[in-house]
Amino acid sequence: MNRRFTLTILALFAAFALNAQNVSDLIITEAMVDGENSVVDDYGRKDGWIEIFNNSQGTVNFGGCFLTDDPNDLKKSLIPKTDLRTTVGPRQSVIFYASGRGEDGTFYAGFKVRRGSTIYLVSNDGRTIVDSLEIPEDLPEGMSVSKFAEDIKGMDWEVSSTPTEPSPGIMNGDQNAETNAQKMAREDPHGFILTIVSVAVVFAALAILWFLFWLFFDRKANKKSAPKAAVMAKSGDKKMSPEVAAAIAMALNMENGGEVYAAIATALHLYLADTAHDNESFVITIRPNEASGWKYKGRNFRHLPNKN
Repeated sequence: MNRRFTLTILALFAAFALNAQNVSDLIITEAMVDGENSVVDDYGRKDGWIEIFNNSQGTVNFGGCFLTDDPNDLKKSLIPKTDLRTTVGPRQSVIFYASGRGEDGTFYAGFKVRRGSTIYLVSNDGRTIVDSLEIPEDLPEGMSVSKFAEDIKGMDWEVSSTPTEPSPGIMNGDQNAETNAQKMAREDPHGFILTIVSVAVVFAALAILWFLFWLFFDRKANKKSAPKAAVMAKSGDKKMSPEVAAAIAMALNMENGGEVYAAIATALHLYLADTAHDNESFVITIRPNEASGWKYKGRNFRHLPNKN
């Protein structure tokens, strides 16, 4: 149940993020003040108009967004959510009539385009300004202000420095402009630069993957494979493990001679007392010591009780 709930939340979050990203791809590409050369709306009027362009490769639903010419009132003119026509296809545009009467229809703004004003497209949250376009004070009659795409494929838009002829519903830009792919083909006709860059990227990726594998997997494997005996051989660690105790008990049980008992007992005593040995990896070396009585076994040995 928890897993389903988590997946549902993630799906909703992804959908919300995708919608927000698509809305951010909308831009105001052209606007015109009312006049004789303006387009005629559904009511036979020649009001001003605003062109919004979809700069992405997917369909965008702009229902719920806002248009305004007042930065202090970002929700001035709502674009209804209920109209199924509030979508714009990839690299397509839609026209809004600036009649000043938003009640005239879905594609009618509740304000007029005025010289010296700035038009804002606001996201459906009512706070985020997606794009804007400033209307010059000296915009000539019958002309529009436009954004042009310097690269028609990359969609790098810039506001035209001069008034332009109105072109509602038509993409603003040089349709024959050279694309980045065409520039690459002209500058590197044999593909040498592209090959070198591709190989460098592949080797860089492999180097990063090797480093990550060494950092997270190889080092952990080495730590896990370290023998337990190496841990016991650390200086100052005199605790006897269950395995060592079991091995000693089995050795004592299998031997019959008292000398073996004495040798093992003396070695353990010297090891635990840290008086006559040196630490090595997996090895305990017993060194003769006069004080330990190692050379004088007869002084320390005692007879075992009869097993009978």
